[in-house]
Formats: sequence, C-alpha cells, structure tokens
Amino acid sequence: MANNSSEHDWLTRRTRYRRVAFGLLVAGITGFALADVANYPVIGVAIYWLGFAGFFAVRRWAPMELFDERDCSLERQASYDTLRLAAVALVLLAPTAATLEEVGYYEIPPIVEGAIWSYAGLFAVFGVAYLARRYRP
Repeated sequence: MANNSSEHDWLTRRTRYRRVAFGLLVAGITGFALADVANYPVIGVAIYWLGFAGFFAVRRWAPMELFDERDCSLERQASYDTLRLAAVALVLLAPTAATLEEVGYYEIPPIVEGAIWSYAGLFAVFGVAYLARRYRP
C-alpha cells in the first residue's frame, strides 16, 4: 500500500509541475496577444519571452522528469501529422493559386503568397534536417 501511495504522490507532483510549466507558456502567449491588442508590442514580447523562459526553467529544474517516452511518441506523431497537413496544403494551394492568377481569376494576396513561401521553407528545413540526421557520422 505504501508503494502505491508514493507512486500517486510522484504522479501528482509531476502533474502539478507540468501544469505550471504549460500555464506559464499559455500565459506568455496570451500576454503577448493582449499586450499587442492594447498597443504595447514591446511589453507583449517581454511577457512572451518570460512565459517561455518560465516554461523551460520549470522543465529544467523540476525535481523529476516531466516528459517520458509516451510524451515523445505523441510529439513525434503530432509532428508527423502537422507535416502531412502542411504538405497537402502546399501541394494544393501553390499550383492552384498560381494557375488562377495566371488565367486572371485570382490575384494572390501577399498573406497567401507569404504562406506559400512559409510552407516551402518548412519543407526545405525539414529536408536539410532529415539529410543531416541521415548522413551524420
């Protein structure tokens, strides 16, 4: 019975540290957005950085590992799903927008053009990272 209690205490503490870490992250992002809406962009960036610094501080100095192999697996799967969704968006969006613009039915707004280039950049970074990991000594 004592072993189960100490395991429960450990899990409770781990959950608390994770909530604090992610709470700081969400507070930083929310603070950035609110300060930007209130027309205080520099303060917003400072709040944003403090939120991220707080997240990494809790993660670094917590007395236990906050993320285990299950978390790594979920992160890997979510990254893969995100990359696939971005690939579909790029494959469908870029040629369609270019074709519609060429035939005169659509003029690509700068934000869409930026999104297309961002997706292309994402895949360029992925390709370099993949090759670097595959062929590193």
